[in-house]
Amino acid sequence: MNLLVTRQHRITLKWLLMLAFFSLLVLVQTSASASTNWKHLDMNSLGYATKQKVLQYNSVNWGEFEDDRQDLFKDTKHVEYKYTKHSRTMVMRYKNPQRYYLKTKYNYRKLIFRHGHKTPIITYYMKVGHDKWEFVNTIQFWMTKPIRY
Repeated sequence: MNLLVTRQHRITLKWLLMLAFFSLLVLVQTSASASTNWKHLDMNSLGYATKQKVLQYNSVNWGEFEDDRQDLFKDTKHVEYKYTKHSRTMVMRYKNPQRYYLKTKYNYRKLIFRHGHKTPIITYYMKVGHDKWEFVNTIQFWMTKPIRY
């Protein structure tokens, strides 16, 4: 009788462990897929700066970004983002106003946050069309309201 109870206990424990393992797999997959969704960006969540200082810029892309490509990142109503907390990287997605010419629906801007929340140093990259990521500049901000990222 004692052997039967021990064997039945082992079987139920085995089933419980298998059920816990499979439920953990399901939960991990749903949380991973939820993090790949684009979220709407409220520009006020980036905070307000009292002053800023350009630490580094790419002289090749600097004039090009200010003149020709500034209108590609002008839209603030339809901006979506993905944020990676571990690396403090934000990828912002803008609707492309020249999507028929460039044959892409979105333009991208990557922000890499460093240093802190009250005086962050942000490195900007941009990607237009099917081009590679291009370094734009690195700016240090002094914030009145700290950023959330």
